[in-house]
Amino acid sequence: MGFFSAAADAAVVLFSLTVAVAAPLIDAQSVLPRHLFPAPLVSLKRWYALEFGDYLMAHPPGFLRGLVWLELAFLWPLAVATLYGVLARRRWVATTSLISGVSTLTSMSAILGEILGSKKATPKLLQMYVPFAVFAVIAILRGLCSSTPPGTAGSSLGPSARKKRA
Repeated sequence: MGFFSAAADAAVVLFSLTVAVAAPLIDAQSVLPRHLFPAPLVSLKRWYALEFGDYLMAHPPGFLRGLVWLELAFLWPLAVATLYGVLARRRWVATTSLISGVSTLTSMSAILGEILGSKKATPKLLQMYVPFAVFAVIAILRGLCSSTPPGTAGSSLGPSARKKRA
């Protein structure tokens, strides 16, 4: 079980790091004024949209802008917390991993539904979005299957550090 747990942790760290970096630097360009971003970042987003045929990033529809706001306000801080939690071995990371996985899988369902339903899906474009859905499932499983020692669920403190009630 140790190998699978370590592999899931590595996947969750990679996923969280990607969200922590890409959300404010790339995805935020879909909802915030362009002048707030340095020219190289604007060029990077434009290049990505052309190179991968990502019509959603090139001309974000309303639903995608809503998902980006959700990502910036909710998922980005959660990704940073999850990243810290995994690296610092915090017990609560199972919860943040589960929440970020569910949020991402929900968003990816809408995005992949649009891409596949529009018949504009190319293998190159799917290579960019499908891994996020896979990482989301891994994060959900990591959150659901993490083991917590008996008597410490929901607590960052060990059994001897908690106050006993009379």
